[in-house]
Amino acid sequence: MTNSKVGRYVAADKVTRLDPDAPAYPCGLVAKSLFNDTFEIYDMAGTNLTIDNKDIAWQSDVDNKFKNLDQPDWDKIQWTNVENEGFIVWMRTAGLPNFRKLYGKLNNDLSEGTYTLKIFNNYDVQSFGG
Repeated sequence: MTNSKVGRYVAADKVTRLDPDAPAYPCGLVAKSLFNDTFEIYDMAGTNLTIDNKDIAWQSDVDNKFKNLDQPDWDKIQWTNVENEGFIVWMRTAGLPNFRKLYGKLNNDLSEGTYTLKIFNNYDVQSFGG
């Protein structure tokens, strides 16, 4: 996922500039507030553990709700890939004000010890003083 400021003006291909007056796809406040921070986790030896972002969304959402535009150049028109499971998880709105959303899974067993988590804060909050 991309920086929110870039995501507003650049298509999913990360190259094509979008017309700010053209209809946005996807649209809406939930889509526009897409969580795009990223994480890396390291074990005691400094090995980067792979965070698996597959199979984190409800299968019914993946199969039936979220499809890219039916055009060969969808990635030059849309600002993000709506078939990305991170996006699909984000779009399933929570029923309560306090919630958690699955970002990914670690598919290996973790032994006891100290791990390092790096957080890459990509969401531009300056525009609204966040």
